[in-house]
Amino acid sequence: MDHLGVLQEKIVSLRAEIAQIHEQNEQYRRQKGGGTLDQIAHGQRHERLQNIQKELGQLAALGRSVVSINQRREENRARLQMIKQSRAS
Repeated sequence: MDHLGVLQEKIVSLRAEIAQIHEQNEQYRRQKGGGTLDQIAHGQRHERLQNIQKELGQLAALGRSVVSINQRREENRARLQMIKQSRAS
């Protein structure tokens, strides 16, 4: 499974959501005298941005571990190849 690809897709999705939220917040700021429902929606968008920020932090940590695992695999493959070559000599 392409774990990095999945992480990249998730990040692209979150970036699109952030852009949409920013646009909605711009519209909210341009309005004069936003009503109660507008204020509630604005608060919900703010909370969602905070959740996205946490999620991006978790994805970053997960991405680092995936990269680390892939590096370990490559190191192990290189070692095995060296061992096979030395035995063949």
